[in-house]
Amino acid sequence: MKVKSLKDLVNKEVWKQYSARLKKEEVLEVLHKLFEYIVETLATRIEDIKTDNGRAISFFSKGREILTINVTRKDLRIYIHPPARAFFNPEAKFEVEKFRFWEGSYHKSSGKNRAMSFWISKMKYFPGAREIIGHIPKTKEEE
Repeated sequence: MKVKSLKDLVNKEVWKQYSARLKKEEVLEVLHKLFEYIVETLATRIEDIKTDNGRAISFFSKGREILTINVTRKDLRIYIHPPARAFFNPEAKFEVEKFRFWEGSYHKSSGKNRAMSFWISKMKYFPGAREIIGHIPKTKEEE
């Protein structure tokens, strides 16, 4: 899908809901930048974007949720779901506020984790978020 078409799936009214929900302006700025980065980086993979009353933005590929941004009052909690086909070394460290691999996402044959959550609320952690999202393949092959 084209980047502009994807961005248009989250309208101004929804952005107002996120703005009203977040307590700090910097978190809203991080949300905008993160959304832009995800859409621009994964545009060839993303087929749909859904929002949940100013609480979440979910990205879908082939009908399956691959990434979700949960908007809390103080930060963003990002989920990389197993259908994203990302693989993470269990010893990896990322420069974000906090992260954890999902216990049930360990892939025995590769020795890597396939899903994780991470938290971000400050722009200084944006490079770490980009690094994590960079693990998601940009093509729909083998889904």
